[in-house]
Amino acid sequence: MKKNHTKTSAQRYGNSKNGSEDEPYEIVYANPGEEEIHIKYQKDAKVTAHMARWFNDYEYNQLIWSDGVFDILELDPRKNDANYFTFLEIVHPNDRHIKIAARENLKNTSRPIEINYRLLFEGGRVKWINEICNTDFDQDRQPVRSYGTIQDITRYKLSEEDFKQRKERFSNLIESMPSGIAIVQNNKFTYINPAGRKLLTENLGSSVIGKSISGILSPDQDEHFKTIISNVLAGQIEPSFETKLKKMNGSVFDAEVTLIFTAYQDSPAIELIINDITERKKAENLLKENEIRLKEIVATKDKFFSIIAHDLRSPFNSILGFLDLLLNEYDNYNDNQRKVYLKLIDENVNNTLKLLDNLLEWSRAQTGKISFQPNTQKILPLVSNVVETLEPALSLKFIKLKISIPKNLEIFADTNMLRTIFRNLVSNAIKYSHPEGVISISAKSSENQTIMTISDLGVGMTEETLQKLFRIDEHVSIPGTANETGSGLGLILCKDFIDRHNGTISVESKFGQGSNFVIQIPRKFS
Repeated sequence: MKKNHTKTSAQRYGNSKNGSEDEPYEIVYANPGEEEIHIKYQKDAKVTAHMARWFNDYEYNQLIWSDGVFDILELDPRKNDANYFTFLEIVHPNDRHIKIAARENLKNTSRPIEINYRLLFEGGRVKWINEICNTDFDQDRQPVRSYGTIQDITRYKLSEEDFKQRKERFSNLIESMPSGIAIVQNNKFTYINPAGRKLLTENLGSSVIGKSISGILSPDQDEHFKTIISNVLAGQIEPSFETKLKKMNGSVFDAEVTLIFTAYQDSPAIELIINDITERKKAENLLKENEIRLKEIVATKDKFFSIIAHDLRSPFNSILGFLDLLLNEYDNYNDNQRKVYLKLIDENVNNTLKLLDNLLEWSRAQTGKISFQPNTQKILPLVSNVVETLEPALSLKFIKLKISIPKNLEIFADTNMLRTIFRNLVSNAIKYSHPEGVISISAKSSENQTIMTISDLGVGMTEETLQKLFRIDEHVSIPGTANETGSGLGLILCKDFIDRHNGTISVESKFGQGSNFVIQIPRKFS
């Protein structure tokens, strides 16, 4: 469709032949191949001189006024073009915000908008205008065109008959709209359309008329919602917002709510427009969950390759370096020097083996291949077994271990996972403890939880480091007090296994003062 610049078809349309005040016309939208917007005249159509129409095409930036618009604005069409700002200048200064707000709202809503405002002419003469407008949107929810009618209602402003006619004219439109529309006065429902009754009561035979609006609000929303209503009654423009509302049966749904100041039965009122967006919110949440899962998958892949490329490669390089020195310089070293290198090789091999074990367990957990077989068992024997395997590391730093676990204390957990959790947490405590330090392992039961704590008096952590723990997308690898290295994978694996038990893990730590890792696992879980 090509843009047409002629005033007759692009700015002004209608039939003003012989000074007639009739405007027999309707807009017919052209096909893409046509040259211009055509106006089709209807000989039998009769429109009062006090009503006029306008049409705004956003694609071609065309504003079209009928003859009646010029008449109502008292403008000479030979000297003036159709122009929004020309119109706005004639609107009463105290009412311009109404016109401006409606223009902005038209670009965001497909619902009809009705506004009343005044025009101000020389000498203080006033006209009252009623305007009804709407917008068509494309499939991408972009506004294509807006259109509406303006009517001089000065003579009928205080006329009850005119009010009844307008009420009847829009009644069918409101009654048939798919959105729930209600009128609220003094925080009580005084009107609700069929869609609103179905939405809030799920039964067209039920009624909410006379009931408080609090009935559809949760207690924490009540005061806030009433404040918004008061603001709208005071003339403030409130945008549409999303919230949760209750149906009369108590069920909750996601809703998009719009509040509009209006008048009902000659009294100030709030028009409440409600749309159920539950399905839309479900789709949005599902999309967010998929995005989060995708990020986790990417982070898992990156972490996997990072460990293979660096955390496994580096220890092997060290081992090969030490072996190369021993092979080449064996005869030049004494027994003590050889023992030092063999000890370093042994430490590197053990650390690498632990990392490899964690990596294999973690990869199995990520692919769902690790079994989960919880059973009731005593905690102390399992902890003692783990500590026994870590005895060489404890001895190397002369670290004292204090175990405070009741002999008969039991836990319902997967044995292999629990062993892996203790092994990693105690290994970390050893790694960050100073020589001759103390590590404490304790456990107790509450009414619903089994609580286990691993504490050390080592180097501790900064707040920044604490925020990065247990996150696959963050690299946390701090050298130990003997320059031990690690990948941070052990803590991530611990959290994965604890999550499988519906448990939690938390950390209390201060830099330079040590750390406390607290595990809580439900005594019964599904």
